[in-house]
Amino acid sequence: MPFAGFEAFRRARYAETDENGDGTVDVEEYANEYAGRLDREIETARRGHISQAHTRIKALDTDGDGVISRAEYDASGERAYAHYLKSADAAETPASRAGSLRDPIGMPTTHSRAGMLAMYDADGDGTVSRAEFDRARAEAFARTDRNGDGRLSGEEYLAEYEDRLDRQIASRRDGAVEQARVRFGALDTDKDGRVSWDEYAASGKRIFERADLDGNGTVDAADVAKAAAARPAHAARSAD
Repeated sequence: MPFAGFEAFRRARYAETDENGDGTVDVEEYANEYAGRLDREIETARRGHISQAHTRIKALDTDGDGVISRAEYDASGERAYAHYLKSADAAETPASRAGSLRDPIGMPTTHSRAGMLAMYDADGDGTVSRAEFDRARAEAFARTDRNGDGRLSGEEYLAEYEDRLDRQIASRRDGAVEQARVRFGALDTDKDGRVSWDEYAASGKRIFERADLDGNGTVDAADVAKAAAARPAHAARSAD
């Protein structure tokens, strides 16, 4: 995308953000516009997570009897812990970092070291011991088995997962909207409580110049790939 196209996009977004049409953007308008975009992203991501949960349910039910036995559940846990041990010393790949950054929900997963630590590192020492893992897995099974019959129906599995998913969404959303308010303060360089088009445009120019790694006036696929490879796993999502 050339800079002219990027600036046109920014002008359109600025106009949408200026709810009362007074030619400037206040903090509530800025936060509301960001929250609206974030909510749309979250809803799309949530549908994807639920679809993946249905796929996991089928994969866990290895004998196809319609329920997940404790043995099937434990076998899945064995595979997850073995994968964690194997990959504990390996760095995350650029592709996995990019994928985690694209997900606005950030649901922890056993497929990554960071996810395993978030889910099972109870004492916060930077590792997941077998005792921590087994204890958390047993607690999760008991919590999910709502009727106490010693096995998990698809409905029980999904209900427990949706509960965790929605708590994660609420936490991430609140933090993200608060960060939008912080970003507003940085954009409002003259500290008059409003972001003018000039202030907004100056921020956009900085964003474009950072993304245009080869300095040719266009942000292309090569620039995006280089940025994804260089970005640290904990990088914040930019939304100004």
